[in-house]
Amino acid sequence: RRWRRQTRQERGESAAIDRRQSATGGAMEHWKGATGTWTGTGGGTSCLRRLPRSAGPREGRKKARSWGGTRTRRECCARGGVVSGEERLGGEAAGAKRRTFTLLGAAAAVSSLVRPAEAYELTEEDLAFTDTVYFDVGLCSTATKQDRTLGAKNIFCTERERAYLGRVEIGLYGNLVPESVAKFKGAVEAGAYDQTIVHKVLKGQFILAGKPGSRKYGEVELSEDEVGKTNGDLVKAKAFAVKAGARPGRVSLYLADDRSQLEAERRRVANVEFAVTTGPGPAPDLDDEAVVIGQVTKGFDVIAEISEVPTFQPNTNLKSFNKFAALLGDDRANNARGIWGKPRKAVIFSASGVVKAADTAAGEEAGPMPVP
Repeated sequence: RRWRRQTRQERGESAAIDRRQSATGGAMEHWKGATGTWTGTGGGTSCLRRLPRSAGPREGRKKARSWGGTRTRRECCARGGVVSGEERLGGEAAGAKRRTFTLLGAAAAVSSLVRPAEAYELTEEDLAFTDTVYFDVGLCSTATKQDRTLGAKNIFCTERERAYLGRVEIGLYGNLVPESVAKFKGAVEAGAYDQTIVHKVLKGQFILAGKPGSRKYGEVELSEDEVGKTNGDLVKAKAFAVKAGARPGRVSLYLADDRSQLEAERRRVANVEFAVTTGPGPAPDLDDEAVVIGQVTKGFDVIAEISEVPTFQPNTNLKSFNKFAALLGDDRANNARGIWGKPRKAVIFSASGVVKAADTAAGEEAGPMPVP
């Protein structure tokens, strides 16, 4: 708009100045007040970004748009507008080098996230238990209560109808992942896991519990005041230094369930869904997909019993059809896979809490639990 407001005489004078600068190659400086553009030039290359059509051939205007081979107009004008052909080529080479180093830096950052275990060496202090929590586990005869009334607040069997499986105690690595442990422990102290279920059992690998959602369906309900919204451990290589599926009885925050992550974000809370490996072999699917927060110290026989609970499993034909539907991009394929591994009998945490120091000392005198 400023350019259009100029008179023909002003445009002619500007064009004449630009032609003299380009012809002589001398370091001349001029400020065009009408256009607000700096026209310091030299070495035959102008710092102008836009020249009038009468300024010269197309090549001259093309050079002007490149800011004289420098990154910015300010940089070009700071050099007095003197940019030779060699300097311009050198600037392009420097830019290519900067881009190369940027790509290498990005690759290194991604590599550190993909293989974080190599970036941090564990110490004995990291694997020392700072706290211990417990879960009392019960088992219903069915997945849901068959004679429940319409609008019932609890769809599972009552406390009296459950078979008591036992207590599981978990030692927490508060030095390794302090934020994750604090959120998990805070959820336990708030009673968020009480009357919730184990919602998936993958036999020979791990079990999942603590899915965020509605308490009516045995899921975890939390507020932002109890666990916060974010977990700073998730961006640290140290948090992934311990392989979650390397040994049985390992407890970790599960990060691979996209639905749980979205539900936690919708509720504006940190996700505290957790996995417990059952053995007897490793569970490589958990590696780099979960943050290890502790280890089962007592009651691993209860975990083994949970892993034997019958689950919903598709037949071979249904699996093949599901893979084909997923290949076509059908979202219903993911929904169908969501119920695979769901227990046919409800496994419920009747109660949970933090083990007191006196109770922990008594357990140590009795002897540690044998490593499975």
